[in-house]
Amino acid sequence: MQNVSSERVISRRVVSSKVVGSANPIMKKLRETGQKAGGIIMAPIFIVIAIVLLFNSEKFQRTSEIISTLPLESANEVTDESGLHKITGVPEIEKPANAPQVEESLYYSYKKERYEQVEKKEIEKVTEVENGQEVEKTIETTKLVDEWVEKESETGWADFKLGKYKIATSGIELNANFDTEEYRLVEGLYSDLTTAYTPVLGDERLVVDYIKTDDNLIVVGEISQGKIASGDVFLLSNKTDAELISDLKTSESFIYWALKIGTWLLFTLAFTGILAPILALLDFIPLVGKAANFVAGVICAILSAILVLIGTLLIKFWWIILILFVILLVGLVVLVLSRKGEKAKV
Repeated sequence: MQNVSSERVISRRVVSSKVVGSANPIMKKLRETGQKAGGIIMAPIFIVIAIVLLFNSEKFQRTSEIISTLPLESANEVTDESGLHKITGVPEIEKPANAPQVEESLYYSYKKERYEQVEKKEIEKVTEVENGQEVEKTIETTKLVDEWVEKESETGWADFKLGKYKIATSGIELNANFDTEEYRLVEGLYSDLTTAYTPVLGDERLVVDYIKTDDNLIVVGEISQGKIASGDVFLLSNKTDAELISDLKTSESFIYWALKIGTWLLFTLAFTGILAPILALLDFIPLVGKAANFVAGVICAILSAILVLIGTLLIKFWWIILILFVILLVGLVVLVLSRKGEKAKV
């Protein structure tokens, strides 16, 4: 498959402009100071969002942990009527999914595209000095872009069983290796595309991702009334068990660290926002302002990292901290009572 895109600018115009303020360096500095001081308003919001992200980073469901604890069972040997299971086997197809061009498949997703010229607009803001005033202009750039445009798409599932269990595909999570085919419309017929080509305006293509009917599957879900239709984890894959768990762990690790970094960044923005009024005043002192902003940024970043670490430990090991707190509280009570007893004897 080859994705080709070209573009050219056809117009560029100012759609709006407004006077920001005087271009005088002192007035400009005062205006920037006021804008920075306004950052303190956003600090509480950033902190609240950071706390939510931090909590979610430790509490989101890790599918890999659930799947790895389940034994991999052959579909033909499972006879249970309930419970969460991880079964594997080649599906028994009752009614195949008819993917375009590919024909029979277990699952397919296709999109029909046409190579067209599309008009796109981009907005940017620039600040210019006019007659001693800073003027903010909004500039709209119109481009003609040659690219593939989706005209039609569809997905479909076969009706199938795994062992004696019918698999209900509604709401199932799909984690699979797909076969992909691309077809180009030539003289009214789609032909298999085997070599790279450069599209021209008006070309049409069909891209199909699918799972073969004879692929070995893994299905994780809750068995109920002779079928698998839901569960704490409801997933289908044509990967091996080890590959599936590894891929899930990689995805979950990415989410985990993305949430941590997002938390750290929000805390840092919040703390720099709180310090913004002081830093804005220091900007009036040559050299000192830049140095102070840099040092403050470093301190806020370090403080945020410490908070993320402490918050993570509190969320992860809250029960240990609670036990230690109870032990400390009991110890203080015993100490106070023992001292009262000694005073009573005296």
